[in-house]
Amino acid sequence: MTPSPSARAPGSLLAAAGGIALVVAARLRSGEFSLLERPWDASALTWAALVAFAGSAAGLRSALAGAVLLLAAAWAACVIAVLGAVPAIGLAGGAALAAASLRFAVAAARRRPRTVAIALAVTAAVAAGATFAGLRIHDTYLGPTHPPSPLRAAPVDLVEWAWAGAVSPESFTVTAQLAGGVAAAADVVLVVRREPGAGEVGRFPPAAISTAGVARFDVSGLEPATRYRWAIAARGRQERYRTGTLTTLPAGPASFTLAFGSCASTGSSGQVFDRIREAAPLLFIHAGDFHYEDIDDDAPAAIRRAYARSLRAPAQQSLWLEVPVLYTWDDHDYGGNDSDRTTRSRDAARTVYRELVPHYPLPLEGPVAQAVTVGRVRVIVTDGRSERDPSRAPGGPGKSMLGQAQLAWLLDELLRARDEAALIIWVNSVPWISNDPSSDSWAAYSEERRRIADFLVEHRIENLVMLSGDAHMLAADDGSNNRYASDRSGPGFPVYHAAALDRRGSVKGGPYSEGAYPGGGQFGLLTVEDAGTEIRVTFSGRNWRGVELLRHERVFPVGSRP
Repeated sequence: MTPSPSARAPGSLLAAAGGIALVVAARLRSGEFSLLERPWDASALTWAALVAFAGSAAGLRSALAGAVLLLAAAWAACVIAVLGAVPAIGLAGGAALAAASLRFAVAAARRRPRTVAIALAVTAAVAAGATFAGLRIHDTYLGPTHPPSPLRAAPVDLVEWAWAGAVSPESFTVTAQLAGGVAAAADVVLVVRREPGAGEVGRFPPAAISTAGVARFDVSGLEPATRYRWAIAARGRQERYRTGTLTTLPAGPASFTLAFGSCASTGSSGQVFDRIREAAPLLFIHAGDFHYEDIDDDAPAAIRRAYARSLRAPAQQSLWLEVPVLYTWDDHDYGGNDSDRTTRSRDAARTVYRELVPHYPLPLEGPVAQAVTVGRVRVIVTDGRSERDPSRAPGGPGKSMLGQAQLAWLLDELLRARDEAALIIWVNSVPWISNDPSSDSWAAYSEERRRIADFLVEHRIENLVMLSGDAHMLAADDGSNNRYASDRSGPGFPVYHAAALDRRGSVKGGPYSEGAYPGGGQFGLLTVEDAGTEIRVTFSGRNWRGVELLRHERVFPVGSRP
């Protein structure tokens, strides 16, 4: 006897519920309903939900058709969960689809057991083949580029993640996600001790605790070039696992090493982070693409989750606990691919950055531009995303990557640093050297690039080095290809790229005098040797094994400058 549509209705309702759960999961991942946008797992969940709804409808007419479609949808949800980041409700939806598929299969088997067995076997075989192909494609384009770190995640105690930044000769800042209920404790403080083994320096209450439970601690009254240990305390005890160390910045002439890099898949825990930590840099400069969630909607909760996935990754968390960070975003962690000031995520991204990131003072109301002095070196960081005009906009004097306010701030910083610093480091997230206006580079903003180059030449700002990310490569140019002034006389400063921390390799821009080395698991070290009358800068591009792939040196005479 063939089951009536009313008899099949419970299975269809169960399948519809599973499909709705997948839609909710996709919405939680991306902040919107989308079939083609990133992150990929959100779009994939949406497609699986559509298959589930088709199976729910088909099941009312044919139990076998419903069973086949729902098995495919449940299998897809399982694979997506393994490869991506699926909220719990998505897993529940997959389970509901599997149960609905089984219900329909049992109903159909009562009448045509052989046909049902063959159909389900074929479906499973096709799904298995598609899974194998999907895994290969995922690993090729989105999977890890090098071996994972042997470090394992520590249990959650008082905090879920923590990192330090905004370090100066006398101060630093820590931000941390407090574990459930800790934010309500009246005795939450950051305990700071001088290393090694010295007594307590102070207990600093949070400057702010956001509604999401993220605490910000501002530490002051410290001594330059001194090692300190910090730990969050609450409920009468200190955090057991996520405690950090750092060295305050030197106050005068000093030699030191900075690490820099960009572009890591969300939640990456590759060995490249171990190599950076083992190099013991004074500061890690992150030039963008901290995660690859491509959230281009006004979704602060989704942005927080994206940061948290990377901050909690064992190798990254270990690095952030031992090396303070200076971070600016690029496209994938600000909005979607090639995002600009028009993205819907702009306000949310700016708000969450100020909440989660231990940043230096932000002199401008919107962009996350900032600067700090390290010894006799001025480090200037620009925001190349949240003020930029769309790259597809017509070129001309009015087209800007930085926006007028940030450009004016940058030029003022450069001019003052020419006289007040022995060396200037400009951290710019996208390729400067490029002749392709269709690419995501300064070539699409050539008039503004020329204006900056003319300013540098006119004011004889010659003590400048640029650090960049975005392109998934190690690259160096000695300045010979950096001739964008109106008369092609300069500016001629060296440009160093270091990426990708954990993404597939690619080359952008160029040409680069010292070559380009695409790949994942790569980072850069910039050693600054201050000899008084000159400063030697050495760029070392390395891979996850710690092997140097690229090296370039430049000596800057100090002369009468400080």
